[in-house]
Amino acid sequence: MKIAGKEVKELAEKYGTPLYVYDFAKIREKARQLKSAFRAADLVVDFYYAMKANCHPAILSIFAEEGFGADCVSPGELQLALRAGIPPERIIYTGNYESPQDLQAALEAGVKINLDDISSLSRLLQVGQPDLITFRINPGKGDGKFEQITTGGERAKFGIPFEKAVIAYQNAVHAGFSRFGAHMMTGSGILKNHYFSAMLDLFLNILGEIHNALGIQFEFIDMGGGFGIPYYGDSTELDIAGIGRKILQVFRNKVQQLNLGNPVLFLEPGRFLVGDSGYLIARVTGMKQSYRNYIGLDAGFNTLIRSALYGAQHEIIIDGKEQAPPIIKTDVCGPICENTDIFARDRSLPEVKEGDLAIFTQAGAYGYVMSMDYNLRFRPAEVALINGTDFLITRRGTIDDYYDKIQSL
Repeated sequence: MKIAGKEVKELAEKYGTPLYVYDFAKIREKARQLKSAFRAADLVVDFYYAMKANCHPAILSIFAEEGFGADCVSPGELQLALRAGIPPERIIYTGNYESPQDLQAALEAGVKINLDDISSLSRLLQVGQPDLITFRINPGKGDGKFEQITTGGERAKFGIPFEKAVIAYQNAVHAGFSRFGAHMMTGSGILKNHYFSAMLDLFLNILGEIHNALGIQFEFIDMGGGFGIPYYGDSTELDIAGIGRKILQVFRNKVQQLNLGNPVLFLEPGRFLVGDSGYLIARVTGMKQSYRNYIGLDAGFNTLIRSALYGAQHEIIIDGKEQAPPIIKTDVCGPICENTDIFARDRSLPEVKEGDLAIFTQAGAYGYVMSMDYNLRFRPAEVALINGTDFLITRRGTIDDYYDKIQSL
């Protein structure tokens, strides 16, 4: 198998396994595809890359070059975005259950601050007052590829219930704010074309009620992200061009109908931009016939946690056997000392032997960024493929990295 013209076997021999590999050209392609889908002569649409999906500085630089801002959720992400050259005015900070230290970092950086709750305002005012304030509103509904990544509705920990949104903005007005934004983010990995415009319509109705009650205007309206990509078992992908047209139509009509002024539409894509660009290469280390059949890899949930965390499934390709028919049904697991270290159950695969290379596709989002050193199996290396050349962008972790953090007694 080749990735962006490079043989998987060659990459594995050169850098070892497990190994994350990214096709940088594909990232740029997805960034431009998304911007093209939301191009309108009469509206301003701005894009803020959700760095939580993959925050490698080299990847952040791509989005900075493509005209994206950054959506940050922690002081660490904020520092990284600034170091990557994204200016403060192109950064929106959306924490949840924010500490005073979190809010101080965002305030001092001069970025747009998006508060998760009514109570967050009082904590912010204890450290200072920015020129503009935004609240994250939970519109009472949400969706996601899995329940664990559904971030709107009654079971979500995020945002201000829409029934209390007027109170949040009223408090901000009383505190002396005169510039406002509005935000929602209701789920991730969504593959329903109709969902996004329907949620925007609902969100704009809520903002219309706030405008009617308080007379305030919103400088921007941030509808979040959530655009999904097809993983193993998915039969469809989003019609992003059609979604863009419908969202722009709803935004254009509802803003005028509700007298919401001339706000900028913000989007916060993450997975859609980087998910398809990434691959995880792992090596088959053992095969077991027990009460079930197992194929063991040198990558575990410490390397790619999505399967253990919420049952996410990735396509697994055996290098050199892409066209071979499946002849076995097996569980695919890693070396971690937990019984949740399972990537797939009863997966149909071709004949596999020790030493084969297994490639996980769609591993560019929520892969390396969620990896860890559990069992002291250290974090993998990362490689970028650019114009036919491979570049090591993150070295493999070592025991020295672990010891460097430890203070002697």
